[in-house]
Amino acid sequence: MATIERTKDSVNKMIDEAGDAVVGIADQVERVVERAADSAAEHVTDHAHSTADSVRDGAKTASRDARRQVDDAAKKATRKITRAQRKLSRAAAATTDHVVESPWVSLLVAGLGGFLLGMLVCSRRRQTSI
Repeated sequence: MATIERTKDSVNKMIDEAGDAVVGIADQVERVVERAADSAAEHVTDHAHSTADSVRDGAKTASRDARRQVDDAAKKATRKITRAQRKLSRAAAATTDHVVESPWVSLLVAGLGGFLLGMLVCSRRRQTSI
């Protein structure tokens, strides 16, 4: 019986040692998994920051380009308006010079224009009343 007891004790001791070994391995696996998870989280966070930086830089570039295009369009519009104002001023000066040089011709042209405009308005009134 003593042999059975010793065998039983040896088996129990082996079971305890095996259990302790499994617990130790489980603890090691848990630490490895935690380190891997931490490393993966850092990688994902770094990638997210990098992506955010790229998006921010792209938005700044797009905004800068859009602002340049708007500024260029405004400059072109300003030049065209200035050119049109100069042409209009020259045409007004030429008209004034012509009226001063030939007042009777100018009066005749203005009267003829008014007469034709009156005829046009009158004929439209007749057509709508019929």
